[in-house]
Amino acid sequence: MNKILLPLMMVFISMSIFAQKGDIRGFIIDKQTSESIPYAGVALYLANSTAPEKGASSDIDGNFIIDKVKAGTYRLEVSFMGYETTVVKDIVVKQGDVNVGEIALAPNNIEIEGVEVTAMKKTVTSKIDRKVYSADDFATAKGGTATDILDKLPAVSVSPDGEVAVRGATDFMVYINGKPTQTSASDILAQMPAEQIENVEIITVPGARYDAQGKGGIINITTQRGAADGLSVVANGMVGGTPWSNGRDVYSNQKLDNDRYNASLNLMYNKDKLSITGAFSMQSRNNKGVGIIDPYIYQHPEESVSGYPGSYYVLDGEGSRPKWYTNIMGSFGINYQFNEKSDIAASYQYSQRTSGRTANYVYDAYFADSPKGEPYPETLQQIYNPNDIHRDGWFSNLGLDYNYKISEKSKFSSSFIYETSELQQTIDNKEFAYDGDRYYYDDKPDFHSFQSDDTPLDAYRLNLNFEHAFDNGNTMNVGVQPQWVRLEGVFEYDTIVGNEYWGEPESYDNNIDLKRDIYAGYIDYAGKAGKLNYVVGLRAEYMDQLMNVASTEYFEYVYGYFEEVGDGRDFDQTDFEQRKFDLFPTLHAEYQMNDANSISLAASRRINRPPAKDMAPFLYRRHQEIYEMGDPLLKPEYIINTEVNYNRRFAKSDMTITGFYRGVNDAIYRVNRVAYDMGNPGGVLLRSYTNAGNQSALGVEAGFNFDLFSKVKLFAGGAVYDFRVIADDELLGESRNSRSTNWNVKTNASWMITKPLKLTVDYSIKSASVTPQGESIQFEMLNAAVLYAPKTLEGWTFSAKMLDVLGTNQAGGYTAAYEGDQILLRRDYVYDYEGQIVELGVSYSFNSKKIKKQRKHIGDDYF
Repeated sequence: MNKILLPLMMVFISMSIFAQKGDIRGFIIDKQTSESIPYAGVALYLANSTAPEKGASSDIDGNFIIDKVKAGTYRLEVSFMGYETTVVKDIVVKQGDVNVGEIALAPNNIEIEGVEVTAMKKTVTSKIDRKVYSADDFATAKGGTATDILDKLPAVSVSPDGEVAVRGATDFMVYINGKPTQTSASDILAQMPAEQIENVEIITVPGARYDAQGKGGIINITTQRGAADGLSVVANGMVGGTPWSNGRDVYSNQKLDNDRYNASLNLMYNKDKLSITGAFSMQSRNNKGVGIIDPYIYQHPEESVSGYPGSYYVLDGEGSRPKWYTNIMGSFGINYQFNEKSDIAASYQYSQRTSGRTANYVYDAYFADSPKGEPYPETLQQIYNPNDIHRDGWFSNLGLDYNYKISEKSKFSSSFIYETSELQQTIDNKEFAYDGDRYYYDDKPDFHSFQSDDTPLDAYRLNLNFEHAFDNGNTMNVGVQPQWVRLEGVFEYDTIVGNEYWGEPESYDNNIDLKRDIYAGYIDYAGKAGKLNYVVGLRAEYMDQLMNVASTEYFEYVYGYFEEVGDGRDFDQTDFEQRKFDLFPTLHAEYQMNDANSISLAASRRINRPPAKDMAPFLYRRHQEIYEMGDPLLKPEYIINTEVNYNRRFAKSDMTITGFYRGVNDAIYRVNRVAYDMGNPGGVLLRSYTNAGNQSALGVEAGFNFDLFSKVKLFAGGAVYDFRVIADDELLGESRNSRSTNWNVKTNASWMITKPLKLTVDYSIKSASVTPQGESIQFEMLNAAVLYAPKTLEGWTFSAKMLDVLGTNQAGGYTAAYEGDQILLRRDYVYDYEGQIVELGVSYSFNSKKIKKQRKHIGDDYF
């Protein structure tokens, strides 16, 4: 009997021991920010062993799992570059899984000559696919918008008219909390209050799960969404301006000032499984300025109808150029967690904006032998030309998210976005015979053109994503992202000379109907091999686009020039269709050399489909001497983006150095040429868009975080790159091949003078740059802010700011076109916006100190 029982007992014991296995799982976060840490290393040791039994790495959300661990007592060692290694002891595995919960990693404590220093929270952090900037550190942007924060970042520049560019490219996508928007990037950013922004993420080489649209990549704005249990309130108010120098325009009696105000209220409520957020803000901002415009047009002997062949028609203009905007914005969000496996979220945002600018110019108009020559006396006249542009409209965005955790290794996420907006623009252009300083408001103009457009947009987007984590810790994502965009545009144009309509203005009226459907699918794989983290992906997109144009009456006149250079247009065509399938591969890789050094590589292929404003054939009269028109035959631009990043941590500081290259094929340029018979004595500049060549940018970008004397935090960044414009010589003439070395430097310093008193100063300078047919001028700006949070008034913060301390807020440059060696036109311009501007603000926060981490939405998983 014993001979039979003994083997059976041994088999039973062996089976019991074998059955006593389990999985160890957990979640890794940053101790300071509570953000998840992807790709952290996790090593499992027996309690008294020095050799690891098993290992894993955290996935893109910070989760990790070590499966099939034998029964026993273990310790975990968790490590990641730039953080202290954290040890979790006495983990007992018997039967079933063991969840160790959150493991918080603290930034490295580094000893130098016996002195221990703890790293501060940085202004900018670099991750495998992006750079993240903390909005709190840019105090001089408080009371402003997302545009004001962006203007302080090394990779970004903002023109005086609010146009945002990433490394010189104005075509990029804006995401809000990980969700894309279809409305104009500059419009969206100008409507986001700075107080509601937590971080700004610059993603110059996006992965496969992002839209392939935009040569400048993606700017993701993350808003304040976490709060302690219960109700949290944050309220802000600001007033400012230059009351000592306000006045009125001599000619129009228009008020000229820099007056501005801002008020916002943010509410956040958390209770058990429910989170609710709400926000409301109002903003108004005026900027007074002066414009100097000096265009001249060559009178071609064979084409000019002026009666002065071979001469130049000169317009020397100067006058006030004020601009303004007001914005009202409200948002609401709700997040409910059903259980550990699923949650649902909904959000809605609405904003309404009014903006515009006036150019009250007085021109000396005349013909001369040369651009700077003496006027022909019989031709000299003075013209007062007030030119008003108003842009009004509203924007709304509805989002729905649902997440479901299928298993410990798999989850499903879905998101639906509906975006709708209606933007309206009017341009009112008048001309008076100028005869001295007086108000012209009630006078009857000699010439009056009025034009308006209305462009309502509806966009729908669906995102379905499946994520799976493999036993080795690697993850795969597969998803589909169809989107449907509908835009209708209506344009009306009227011109009156004296009491009569000029020509047939109704022939310039036009309507468009744009349908753009994009069907996208993607797959990406994230993994780790030793010290190498990587994400490889492939995205496929199919575009089905149709633009219908109601009228083609003036096409031959405007586009005839392009036919002459081989464009081959059909001027009776009214339907413009494009169907295109494209593949967009992406790669991100990061190698951790040691705790202080890492290097990463990123590359992707991208596309830039032109916006409707560049395609709409609406003939705008922008100024007295400028017409502008879009082109429905525009093709997409194709872009190659590559980056190499080096990250170095040393002592109390760190730095990131990035080498980058961006190459653009079929680049879209705004071509300037001369038209002599459009109602102006010496001709006009006729601007239109076309695919006219290639473009490239090759350079280096650097960012440094310094922690000085424990009370001073300094961020300094900048870039230098070679910028080239290579275009069709038939279209852009002698200036077609342009090249410049572009550079910028931006710094932001915070000094905690005493615990309640803080000083922030930022400075930026940007070099001149070539354009397809000209060059821009250098720009610089200095701002300062003081924040005071008295201990006796808990929750209250008071601020005082001075913007444009040096009075250098100026932009300008020139545009030119040639025919061989003969210059056909040149337009020099300078816009000088007057400083210095003072702003006073107050902020109150209640119950917002301790942040409670919320469940992630589908948008967050992109990052």
